[in-house]
Amino acid sequence: MNLAHTLTQAALKWPEKTALVFEGRRWTYAQWNRLVNKTAQAFRAAGIGKGDRVAILTYNLPEQVTAFYALMKIGAIPVPINYRLAANEVKYIIDDSRARILMFEEALRAPVEAIKDRIGVEKLVYVGTKPADREILFEDFIGPGAEGEPEADVGWHDPAFIMYTSGTTGRPKGVVRSHLADYMGGLFMSVESGFRQGDVILNNKPLFHIAQLQLQFIPFVQNAATNVLTRGFDVHETLSVVGAERVTVLHGVPTQMVMMVAAELSKYDLSSLRCGFFGGQTLANDVTRKCMALFPNYFGNVYGSTEALMVSCCDYRQHPDKLGSVGKASLGMEVRVIRADGRHPDDLCKPGEIGQLITRGPSLLTEYFGLPERTVAAFSNGWFLSGDAAVLTEEGFITVMGRMDHTIKSGGENIHPAEVEDALFRHSGIANAAVVGLPSRMWGQVVCAAIIRRDPALTAEILDRFCRDSPDLADFKRPRHYFFVDEIPANPTGKVERGKLKEQLSEKIGGRELE
Repeated sequence: MNLAHTLTQAALKWPEKTALVFEGRRWTYAQWNRLVNKTAQAFRAAGIGKGDRVAILTYNLPEQVTAFYALMKIGAIPVPINYRLAANEVKYIIDDSRARILMFEEALRAPVEAIKDRIGVEKLVYVGTKPADREILFEDFIGPGAEGEPEADVGWHDPAFIMYTSGTTGRPKGVVRSHLADYMGGLFMSVESGFRQGDVILNNKPLFHIAQLQLQFIPFVQNAATNVLTRGFDVHETLSVVGAERVTVLHGVPTQMVMMVAAELSKYDLSSLRCGFFGGQTLANDVTRKCMALFPNYFGNVYGSTEALMVSCCDYRQHPDKLGSVGKASLGMEVRVIRADGRHPDDLCKPGEIGQLITRGPSLLTEYFGLPERTVAAFSNGWFLSGDAAVLTEEGFITVMGRMDHTIKSGGENIHPAEVEDALFRHSGIANAAVVGLPSRMWGQVVCAAIIRRDPALTAEILDRFCRDSPDLADFKRPRHYFFVDEIPANPTGKVERGKLKEQLSEKIGGRELE
């Protein structure tokens, strides 16, 4: 058995249950399983076997998830690629994973055209209507395949897929995830969030990312629930599809949640929604409360990573006094916060003291692909070192402060961006905010805040006064400079790309040091 067997079981037990919906087309579990089997046999006929990698570069498509499960059924390893990457970044992942086949779609032809003569893949499988030289139309590729279950010696500890990290701190690393780890991660997410067989989830965020794939799509297959796919996120489309497909579960990164609650919600039928969650960054408290009103059963903040899957979660409907927290350790996972300068899991911080979050449990990665030294460095006595700064209360509630290496060092003090951002988000005139440290001759670094206004009249003077009066922010943590911007750079999970933000703000001041 392996992770893909959950699809086989769903097709056997609930053959007529709707599995997939995409742009008016629908597949039952029996229909989709037959298509997956046919695709698995086609990959095998093309010489793909256990352990071989196949890169997938598409938007959210039925062909994408079909290939994904087909490859897992035969023990091959899908490698989903971020479609927002530049051509040479795509090439890096194909080369690094040593993929034998690249599957891509017409809408992403440009990066493929730029690199296809420089990559070592044996075949190009194409999704679209106009294949070029060397490209095999997906329908033709799977044409000869049989619909029976493929026989394969695939175990729980074999690799299920390789997911490349977002690479905000350098070259992306290939995170190897086993069938067992992903099965357990999906199970934990289902239990914690209360997923049901009758649920319908809208997958409108990229399935090349672990949050959408592993914490939503895969658990819904495990539950024989319904996955609705859209190619991407659009506010009007999202809210319209909720009504049309009676969507019950919705996940969003913070930016998307802000956009949704700002829409004219009365125009849409959202009565089917019951469960919502977000992750990647903190939501402003007023936005969180508006979201809680949309989801009557559950609205939570899920913290996790490509390496660990869901680590903790906080249902704000159950804990309205814990807004901003990522809750307690999730089912099956252990969490500790250790001293920032330590590695041993027993080198614990006191409650309320900021340190590094570490975690242990059955959903952890197997390794970083081809990087044995990085794999060893990521663990200490069986615990995964997240690299995230966090604080743990005596009750066990966790607040994540951001990356350890994003700490601002100003005048000998360590300041974590999330501490400042949490205070700023309490101002009703702010739509979004992000904090970084910029160079200062006197202080080493100074705290700088990028602000997206909700109130056009908001000024630096108003915010400075607000922070000076805040009971939640020490004066040395107060931003010394404010930059009003139209957009804050973020990766697909909603996490602020602080390196890019620093570059943008530095350009605004001509690269000079601040006072």
